[in-house]
Amino acid sequence: MPDPIQRAIKKLKEMKASIDKSLQTSINTNKKVLIEQQTEGQMDKGKDANNISLVPDYALSTKIAKRRKQQPTNRVTLKDTGKLYDSIDIQAGTTEVVFSANVDYYKYLVAHYDTNQILGIQPKEMKEFIDKYTLPEIEKQFKAIIRK
Repeated sequence: MPDPIQRAIKKLKEMKASIDKSLQTSINTNKKVLIEQQTEGQMDKGKDANNISLVPDYALSTKIAKRRKQQPTNRVTLKDTGKLYDSIDIQAGTTEVVFSANVDYYKYLVAHYDTNQILGIQPKEMKEFIDKYTLPEIEKQFKAIIRK
């Protein structure tokens, strides 16, 4: 019969190892929530991942075109056709979260808005996501380890 202290140490190590996996699972399972936060909660409001307004402002010709489409011109939303928003994806590994946009012109947006971090979730919103989705996943993993 294994020593109770050694068994407890083993379970604690398993619990620690399960935290990164829980974050990965919660993000990959709920990626739609994060993508919506990225597009509707931030970009549509003209904000980047650090809650900083996207700058520079639109050119006059862009503002005219956006007015014709009845799109906002008082902030930079990076939404014209919707292709950028639709192309955003999130991949969660065990140690990092990678946001990507799969449109050819994204590299030009990054260059043009070089003072902004376009993709990524604002810290307050990420904390809310972790509280709502990741912590319950960690708790589920911990309970499974304890029951072993």
